[in-house]
Amino acid sequence: MAQPTLKGLTQQLVQALIPELKDDRPTIIKYTSRVVKDIKADVIGTSRKEWPDIRNALYGLSQTAKIRVQDDLAEALEKNLENLERCRRQGETRWNDEGELDMRNLPQYVHLLLNLAGIPSVSTQDFAYAYLNRVPPSGPTADQILYQQIMEEEPFDAGEEWDEEVHSGWSDSDDELEQVYRSDQWDSPEEEDIRTPSSAIIRTQRKKEEEYRRNEAEEDRRQEALEVVRGLKDQYWNTPGSIREFDHGLYGWKDLITQGRTASLASTMSKRMMTVRKAISSAQLQREILFILSGRSGIIFEFSADGTCDILPDHPLVDYLSPSSLSSLLNTFKVFAQQAADIRAFVNQTFRSSIKPTPDKPNSRATGPSRTEQAFAEACQGISIKLDRWLSDLEASFTLGSSPASSSKSVSGGSSASTPSLLLLELEASYAHMLDYLNSFIPHSSNSTVLLNLIYSAIQNHRNHSNDPHRHFLLHLFIKTAKPTWNVLGEWLHHGMPVPSSLTNSEEIYSATLDEGKERLLEQEFFIKRDRDVSWADEDFYECGFVVADNGWPDWIGHDMGILILESGKAKGLLRSLGTSVNTEDSWPSLDQLLDGQRLSLISQSGNETEGTLPFDIMECVADHIRPICQITQYQLRRVIDEECGLEAHLDAIEGLYFNRGFSVIDEWCQLLFNKVSKKEKWSDFHTLTSTFRDTIEEEQAGWMNPGAIRIRTVRSAGAFVGPRALCVIRADYEVPFPLSQLISATSIELRAEIFTFILQLRSARYLLSQTKLLDRAALSETAEQTDTRSMRKMRQKLTWIVDTIYIWLTDRVIEVENNEYRRQLSDMTSLSSMIALELEYTRKLRKYAFQHTSTSEIYEYIQDIFDMTYTLSECFNSYIVQQPAQSQTATKRQEDFVTRRRPRPRPKQRHTNRADSSDEDEDDQVPKEASISFIELGLDARMRRMGKDLDNLVQQIKEEVDDLSMESIEEEGGRWGMLAFALEDWK
Repeated sequence: MAQPTLKGLTQQLVQALIPELKDDRPTIIKYTSRVVKDIKADVIGTSRKEWPDIRNALYGLSQTAKIRVQDDLAEALEKNLENLERCRRQGETRWNDEGELDMRNLPQYVHLLLNLAGIPSVSTQDFAYAYLNRVPPSGPTADQILYQQIMEEEPFDAGEEWDEEVHSGWSDSDDELEQVYRSDQWDSPEEEDIRTPSSAIIRTQRKKEEEYRRNEAEEDRRQEALEVVRGLKDQYWNTPGSIREFDHGLYGWKDLITQGRTASLASTMSKRMMTVRKAISSAQLQREILFILSGRSGIIFEFSADGTCDILPDHPLVDYLSPSSLSSLLNTFKVFAQQAADIRAFVNQTFRSSIKPTPDKPNSRATGPSRTEQAFAEACQGISIKLDRWLSDLEASFTLGSSPASSSKSVSGGSSASTPSLLLLELEASYAHMLDYLNSFIPHSSNSTVLLNLIYSAIQNHRNHSNDPHRHFLLHLFIKTAKPTWNVLGEWLHHGMPVPSSLTNSEEIYSATLDEGKERLLEQEFFIKRDRDVSWADEDFYECGFVVADNGWPDWIGHDMGILILESGKAKGLLRSLGTSVNTEDSWPSLDQLLDGQRLSLISQSGNETEGTLPFDIMECVADHIRPICQITQYQLRRVIDEECGLEAHLDAIEGLYFNRGFSVIDEWCQLLFNKVSKKEKWSDFHTLTSTFRDTIEEEQAGWMNPGAIRIRTVRSAGAFVGPRALCVIRADYEVPFPLSQLISATSIELRAEIFTFILQLRSARYLLSQTKLLDRAALSETAEQTDTRSMRKMRQKLTWIVDTIYIWLTDRVIEVENNEYRRQLSDMTSLSSMIALELEYTRKLRKYAFQHTSTSEIYEYIQDIFDMTYTLSECFNSYIVQQPAQSQTATKRQEDFVTRRRPRPRPKQRHTNRADSSDEDEDDQVPKEASISFIELGLDARMRRMGKDLDNLVQQIKEEVDDLSMESIEEEGGRWGMLAFALEDWK
């Protein structure tokens, strides 16, 4: 049959890969032509493969098959590689007659087949076996088929005419018989005179039968030869050797030499017990030991179904070894064999259970073992291969004689396989520590951070040991295992935290929310994870969106460097979301290159240091490389925040609003607000509050306060509250744009708003007290009694002193000083996380100084009672002026003009049990408190004395609370409270 052409094979490939085409022949021809064109191209960019690449790939597959004991597959690959090499060396430029496969593109053909190939399966093994043992075709050869095709074709054109002599009486069948007769006439000279058609048919049939018998005989001989070869090949593994009965009483070399009473007694005891034990030679014992170390069962050891290595209970004894010494030796090798078997089982299980993401879901997370676990399994496989090669060299030395690879390091000129004791010594010196370490790491391989921490800790234990082979092995193991984590770390530092496409794709910016865009997934072995409970729209996303994993920072990274890495990745992602170009290094070196560069640098500095005594640490080397990258990213983000986001301008506007830095605007707006409150006009509507504030900013030409971002609102209804206490419902909002909203968050704005409200109440109290001064002249002119007016002015003086003291202390001694320190520290920071922490610490500290914290809530209530007194005093002034002309009216009319105020609530003395209460306070506690005090019940002078007494009690309680705070607080904070306590000492 004709060989398939390149075009035909390509068409079959297209139809197999795209079954949807079916009968769509134009599309099939189109795709086929494109594939053929690419295959025939001499240069196809970086995808072109050269013959050494393909040869190495095939050789690697063959070596992998040998390691997996897939001998047929390995031999088939090697044989196929030899055939390809022979075809290349022949110098042909074409495969077949049609000339469609160019020999120069042979690597491309094989590379295509390798890409299409899958993992070797049972059918692959069967095909490889059939390929090695294929039977030569018994039919016609290629030349015969070609000759037959030529003869079947019409040699002449249809239009030509030839004269031909036709003999009557002969048919076409007669002509064929005549040809057979002529071809066989020399084979049977005795029958050359017999020329009948029947005799020719008989000879042809006889010839076919003889050819069939010859083919069967040849096949039988070939099968016999294969059986012989297979028997020779498997004889070493499948033939245990001769096993004979053991001589009773001979257990060791001493008994063999002396034949003393011990041997006779042991022999007698064995005969009495009627036990017959089998024995093998020491060479057979060596063979069994190599078997079990290689993972194969024998006549002494066996592996159970779960992979456990056991010693057979009825195993034969060994010449010249006592049962006790043999048992000790076997148990020792059993431990090593079990360790090697566990490593092989772990490697097989890891590679078998690894599943890659599907093509239709490229962003899906791969199931099964992590990439770090696979890298660790690959490192374990390398150690296992190294051990198997060493054992194979020992087997070769054991069966064929001494070889350089099996020479003993302890005994010069000897082989490691010469005796079991020497084999054990060499095994302990070369591979025992590797097997111990790997088996201790395998149970923790599923957790990447814990696994790398254990390997790093083991390296640190051998750090100061000179020329320690354990350290070199562990360092190599760490580099191979940490490769996936190191690559993910480089991706984190290069690309930053994953950013939704809604922030980076211009088509999705206006059509999708922050959390609707696609976001790449972090590898599961990375020590930084995404907290899905935090959205990009949350104010604390920068702090809580990406956090360290449950196992903490890796030991070889360190806590400080881990925080820096986390901050750098967040900063890089934030810059990408802002559309800012980020300067990153072009290439990320491998961990091996990084540590090797550090080692060479130390050698050049020391001059004569060897690799075993180098003092460098992995954590220090990694930190020296990563720290500059992280710092550059942080500098870039700080520059963007300052220059492009306008941090300083927003801070100025916020301070102008909340801390009265915009004095002219705040003073004018407060006058409007306080007038409305005193006149009992509608003032709590947020539209009115916001519009009046923005209008005031425009009138004062204070555009730096950013009026468009300011909004004044009320959190609830003022209810029955009057005076300054009614203003506790006012809040001021400032809308901070992204990304500054991550720094100046809604929480910090709310904390500032509470401080703003308290300062507004202080200003309201001062406003009410200042308004009473305008009534002094009217009060003096309307009455001849100076006692009442004098008591009201005295009360006003006291209230003014305490309110001014608190206001000046809070604004000048606390807010001004703390704000300057905050701005100074903020200007020196480059880490956004540190800036966020400083911002929250600063606002929470000011909130505590403004008596909004739970620890200062008692003082806050005392001050609110003082605010009520200021309102009451203001109403007393107003009522006193209005009441004097109406003294002659009826009692009913006078009852409508009374003034009430809230009495200060009694405060519990739980925090001041050590303080002595005055006798007056004890008396007051026994007397029922008044619900209200009016001019009808008390005179004005008595009323002022009662208010003065209540005010003295409130100030005294405030002093006590402030003294406690100054004593309990830290040095700096205690100093602030101490200043207030010192100022309150002047109260009389």
